[in-house]
Amino acid sequence: MATLEQIWIQARSKAGSVFIDTEEYESSIYKGIKVVKDESGVRIYSTETEFYKDITDEFVMDSFVIGVNEYLKKKYLRTLDQIERAIKKNLNGSKNHKKFSYLKAMRENVITKYNEINT
Repeated sequence: MATLEQIWIQARSKAGSVFIDTEEYESSIYKGIKVVKDESGVRIYSTETEFYKDITDEFVMDSFVIGVNEYLKKKYLRTLDQIERAIKKNLNGSKNHKKFSYLKAMRENVITKYNEINT
């Protein structure tokens, strides 16, 4: 199990990470996960929404990449569930073919992303 400091080092050294450093803190973003280090320590955030959610306590600490992949798997499964409910609602209600096609394409996109991290 890695410490937050080790996760920070791994996040900073991961190819594809984007660094956002200010006078108050240093941070790294990789696949929607932001790791921030300031004078109070290291925190991990999800950038899914406009207001970043602190996920430090639920982040899998085996390694940075494993933690990111585990978080993304859960996110993709939640998204698939929402899409499936929207498809059922559309089929039982308005039967809007355009929306149905959009939801099917969205579902395929999420399944592809999910499969990429499971390989």
